[in-house]
Amino acid sequence: MSHGLPSPLPLFDRILLRTVEKAVPSSKREEWLDTWQAELWHVYNRSRNRPSRTFSLIADLSVGLTCDAVWLRTDSWRRAFSGTAILCLGSLLGLCLLSVLLGLILSGSWHSFSLNLGVQFKRFLFETPLVAFVTFSTASHRHLEQNTAGKKIYWIKRQLFFTAKTTIVLASAFLLSVDVCMPIRMPLPYTSELLQILFSVIFALIGLRWAFHDREQRCKQCLRSLATPARVGRPSHNLLEWNGSELICKQGHGMLSIPEMETSWCQASQWVEQDPGWDQAASA
Repeated sequence: MSHGLPSPLPLFDRILLRTVEKAVPSSKREEWLDTWQAELWHVYNRSRNRPSRTFSLIADLSVGLTCDAVWLRTDSWRRAFSGTAILCLGSLLGLCLLSVLLGLILSGSWHSFSLNLGVQFKRFLFETPLVAFVTFSTASHRHLEQNTAGKKIYWIKRQLFFTAKTTIVLASAFLLSVDVCMPIRMPLPYTSELLQILFSVIFALIGLRWAFHDREQRCKQCLRSLATPARVGRPSHNLLEWNGSELICKQGHGMLSIPEMETSWCQASQWVEQDPGWDQAASA
């Protein structure tokens, strides 16, 4: 079927393959078709003289090839979006939406929920600059970028992503604090307001600290999360050689070296970009 030749399979199997193959990624579709055509043909010939088992075998294989096609599609999505900035922002937006839905359920109506948000949001606007100032002042500044001079586009991408991430984190912290205090707003209004202020500050501090940590653990070009951390060096030789952890970008853009201890010759993390000709030299 994939090579332009007539398929020896029964009509039901051909229709099933044509339908399910659309779920398979195009890069793996031809191999998938060849494999399952061979499997179906083998089962068809083996069960030709045993009609009592034909239906059960066809049902099992139909479920199997459908699950296989769906798994290949979801695996391709997982590989494409795992650790990306889009997935991070999408997850945070999902948390915001979940907080809004929970607030609507607790308040009973959109009008009541919007009134509560309006009153609390004005106060949260005054809290946000203070929380942001405390977080920026206490955040780690150990990261040191190298070999990125002249690549302003990457710097702009990082700043836009960090700004969007912190904005959504602050919005989520505010919505969650409102949801937590919603059940006691009617019987204890003053206590609810004080708790809402406390929770919003705590959630915002936790979220912003996570945002700073997440920024350090991402590639400086594609903004994917760095992976495969490896321990390098020996703690007993910390003053004589480099000792710490190394994380790499799965796309091959570079490596982040994080020292275990700050020394006079290694006081900060280092981002080392991969030489564009490294792959060619390694394969030669």
